[in-house]
Amino acid sequence: MGSNDDIMHEFVRKELKKLYPSVDGWQIRPAAKSGGKEQGFVVARRILGKSEGAHVLVSFDHVVTPGTIDSLTAMARNNPVPGLASPKKILVIPQNTNVMVVPSEVTVLPMQSFAWENKELVWLKRRNQVSEKASAAKRS
Repeated sequence: MGSNDDIMHEFVRKELKKLYPSVDGWQIRPAAKSGGKEQGFVVARRILGKSEGAHVLVSFDHVVTPGTIDSLTAMARNNPVPGLASPKKILVIPQNTNVMVVPSEVTVLPMQSFAWENKELVWLKRRNQVSEKASAAKRS
């Protein structure tokens, strides 16, 4: 039986597939757990004799902590990308997450599916559906 975390990470996988489509040669594989609660992925492709890739860590925390960055670093160290000495590091987080401690060498990628509103994690698609239904009810 799946948990909410599994469902939330499935939305993230869908977002990654849109950014790194297999039709363009991208392969997305789960990274080995590095001890944290975050889910990691390795994205890579080889095209025209050149390797490209990145380590992607997903966090649903409201504030990115040094521990989150340490998890990304450990994941990168333990899951090498074939053919690359220093692949990109990407942190996927809900919109409106506090990213003050994220170093410049880490790319921050806001999720399209989730955001922080005050201290609540909100599923944006669900919020949009509720808003549309409320608007439709008002017009009726």
